[in-house]
Amino acid sequence: MKKLLLITLVVGISACSSDQQEQDEDLNCNCDRVVEVNTFNIIGTPQNPTTTYHCVYITINDCTQIQRQKTYDTTVQSEIPQINQCR
Repeated sequence: MKKLLLITLVVGISACSSDQQEQDEDLNCNCDRVVEVNTFNIIGTPQNPTTTYHCVYITINDCTQIQRQKTYDTTVQSEIPQINQCR
C-alpha cells in the first residue's frame, strides 16, 4: 500500500513539473509582446501630403514581466504595431 502511494506521488509530481517545462519552452524571452496600441494620424501639408501614423504602444516581456511604453512613427499603415505582435 505504501509503495502504491509513493508511486502515485512520484507520477503526480513529475506530471506537474513537465507541464511547467513545456510552458517555459513556449515563452520567447527575446520578445516584447505588444499589449496596447494607441495611434493617431498626422495629416501632411499640401507640399508633403503623406500621412504619418504616430503610435504609442505598451509591450510586456512574458519572461521578466517588464512593461515598456514605446513610440513609433511610420507612413505605412501596415507597419503599425498590432496586439500580440513581437516587437
